[in-house]
Order: sequence, then C-alpha cells, then structure tokens
Amino acid sequence: MTNRATGAFYWGVLAFVQVHTGQGRDSLLSGRRAAALAQESKDVWTPIISTTSLTASLLDAGAYEEALLLTQHASASACTLPSAPVLRLFLIVRGSTYQALQQWEEARSILAEVVALEYYDAPVLSQLCMHYVVAGEWEQAHAYALQAIALRKRAGKALIWLDFFPQYEIEALLRAGDEKLVREEVQRLGARLGANRRFRVPYLRSLAILSRWEGKREQAMNHLREAAGLAEEIGLPAEQWQIQALLGDLHEAGGELAQAGTAFGKAATILQRLAEDIKDETLQARFLAGPQIRPALQHAQRLATHSITDAHAMPDEC
Repeated sequence: MTNRATGAFYWGVLAFVQVHTGQGRDSLLSGRRAAALAQESKDVWTPIISTTSLTASLLDAGAYEEALLLTQHASASACTLPSAPVLRLFLIVRGSTYQALQQWEEARSILAEVVALEYYDAPVLSQLCMHYVVAGEWEQAHAYALQAIALRKRAGKALIWLDFFPQYEIEALLRAGDEKLVREEVQRLGARLGANRRFRVPYLRSLAILSRWEGKREQAMNHLREAAGLAEEIGLPAEQWQIQALLGDLHEAGGELAQAGTAFGKAATILQRLAEDIKDETLQARFLAGPQIRPALQHAQRLATHSITDAHAMPDEC
C-alpha cells in the first residue's frame, strides 16, 4: 500500500509537471496512472493530489465532464485536508473545471473560497481578473490585475503553477490606461519563459493584445498564428478556439470577411466537438449558452450566412 501511495504521488507530480511544460498527452497518461494507484491508497492526501493533477490534464485535453465528475467525487475528502497548499491547488482546478463548463458563478464562488483561505497567489487573482474581463466589468478586472502582478513580483519565481491567464490582465490594464505597466509585464513574462511551450501560448496572446492596441494588426495576427500552432501541437482545444476567434476578429476588422469566416468556422468546429463530448444534456446546454461560447458560435453563424448570401448574390458567369 505504501509503495502504491508513493507511486501515485510521484505519477501525480509528473502529470502536473507535464501539464506545465506542454506535454498534454503524456500528462493525461501519467494522471490516469496516478489515479489508478491512488484508489488503493488509504491516506487522504494521495487521492486528492492524483485527482488534482488528472483534472488539470483533463481540462487541457477538453474532457470537461470527466473533470467535473472527478472533482465532485473528491470534494468532500479535500475539505478535510490539513494542508492549505494542496487544498488550494485542488480548489483552483475545481474552479477551473466549472469555468471550462461555462458555469461562471460556481467558478467564482470557488475562487472566492480560495481567497478566504488567505493562502493564495497570482493565478487565483488572475482568474478572477478574467471573470471580470469576460463580464465587461473593467474596474474590478483592473484591480485584480494589479493584485496578481504584485503577488508575482513578491513570489520571485520564474513561472507559477496554473498561471495561464495573464492575457486578460493585459487587456484590463490597457483599458485602464496602464500601457507602461503592460509593456513591463509582457517583457517580464517573455524573459521568464525560457523554452517552455505551455506558458508561451498565453504570452503570445498577451503580445497579440498589445500589438492590436498599438494598431499593429499584422503583427498581432502573426503572434496569434504562432500561438494557434503551439496550442494545436500541445493539444489545447480551449486555447485553439479562443485564438481562432481572436484571429477572426482581426480579419473582420480589416474587412477580410472570408478569412474571418474561416477562423470563426474553425472556432465553432472545436466548440461543437467539445460540446459533443459532454453527454449530460443540461451540462452541454449550459456550456453552449456560456458567455464565452454563445457569442463565438453566433458570430461564426452570422459570417457563414453572410458568405452564403454573397455567393448567391454573385452574377452567373457568361
């Protein structure tokens, strides 16, 4: 039993490391192995650690319903943990699960629970910033962005677990007029990356937001294209559809409606695939009606309809 618990712990840690280094498919295999070994463990810690790492792997892979069931099953045991750091990580991935399923109120409630523990760091505040950006509540988003940046500086680490959302902070800061701070943060993030591919995706998205703000549309698109390629290689469907939607916005702003339709079409295809993997009809319906999902699907449909209308309006060739 001791050997199995030790094995589960190390496979779980490995899965978590693989998530953060862009080895998505390997992290899923390691996470499942950790979970299988943890089932035979008699302590409380090992199943929660394995659940946390496997959930993070499932979220990156787009297996949202499985992630939800996993965290719901482990929730009662996690609350009895005497270790604040382990509980914090579990709550973050649980909140991220609700977030991925577009259940934003539930996600925000869990993030607030992490803050109440008084043992939180930048990723928690960064995700709260994201919530307010999505809601268009820019004053609150700006406040959380500033707090997240302050905690990162205080931590003094190159990279932080689960810190995948700085692009939302960039948008909040720009809207508040903090352009100098934005440039400092983007430069600091780039300097910390090294060869890490997983953290490079939000870095490139941050660069794209800044480039667009500065009126450098082509540069922004190049950053997004590189991010899209990385997200596809790693296996990050949530990043993929969001990047395609951003590319669609940029094409549309430049009057390139055919290219915009193609980009939004790719986003819609990924979203439909993610939705089809959610077998519970209520969960699936809430996902498709989510504040991030529905606008992207509607935009894709509108551009597709526009394309069809244009095609019908074209005169027949002689």
